Amino acid sequence: MDNLKEIEEEVEERTWVINGFKTFSIVAQEYFPEYANSDAASKRMRNEIESDKLLFKEMQAAHYVHETTRLSPKQQQILFMIWGPEKIIIRYHITHK
Repeated sequence: MDNLKEIEEEVEERTWVINGFKTFSIVAQEYFPEYANSDAASKRMRNEIESDKLLFKEMQAAHYVHETTRLSPKQQQILFMIWGPEKIIIRYHITHK
């Protein structure tokens, strides 16, 4: 292992701010941007929430029902904790030899 190189680990702390209630359709479009309109994205997100037993149970405990039109900060936090952020940007470097 003569060529063993020391690897430097980069640790970055990120902050996620949830500021008040957010319209269900807006959050749905953020998580499902491939859908052309908010109705289709909302339908998909409701289906995903309600078909995942753990997620659905957590959301119900935070007062989610099928007819929910605005997501509370707590409901947004649950989505974030289970699904992660709506968008992830990965930085990487390519070394050409």
